[in-house]
Amino acid sequence: MPNRIARLCLCALSLSPLPALAIDQIKPGQWETSVTMQGLPAIAPEQLEQLRQFGIELPVGGNAIVTQQCITPEQAKLKQPLLPQTEDGCSVRNYQHNGNKVTGDVSCNGAIKGSGRFDMTLLSDSAFQGNISMQGTAQGLPVNQNSSISGKWVKPACDTDLPTYQP
Repeated sequence: MPNRIARLCLCALSLSPLPALAIDQIKPGQWETSVTMQGLPAIAPEQLEQLRQFGIELPVGGNAIVTQQCITPEQAKLKQPLLPQTEDGCSVRNYQHNGNKVTGDVSCNGAIKGSGRFDMTLLSDSAFQGNISMQGTAQGLPVNQNSSISGKWVKPACDTDLPTYQP
């Protein structure tokens, strides 16, 4: 009889949904972020080659933009956006951190005029993935861009030449 009760309990537990992983903060230090963009305007192969000769690699054809960033202990608490509020005339509104989800709206009135949304899933205190969408105009051209983003913690001490963004 006790064996049967144990099996029933295990069966009931396996059918119940698991709670979302709550991540209160991420590790401070050096992070690597990769952004893969979709919806960029088409660029002629000759122009791409000219840019490559100057050392400029655009994120086309599934290539990602990879950057390094320093996250302060305060930013790692996730009580505020990790990106600067005034970058290119952009601001973050409706920022929320619940469990392992971070979401918010972006509004830009600088080089890019438009709005968008981001959502990230914290996989652990040292990794995340998510999406960013943006609609509007840039230099008079329409922008309808969706990007996937991922990040991973690299090390506790940041390289001295890395930017540390203050919100």
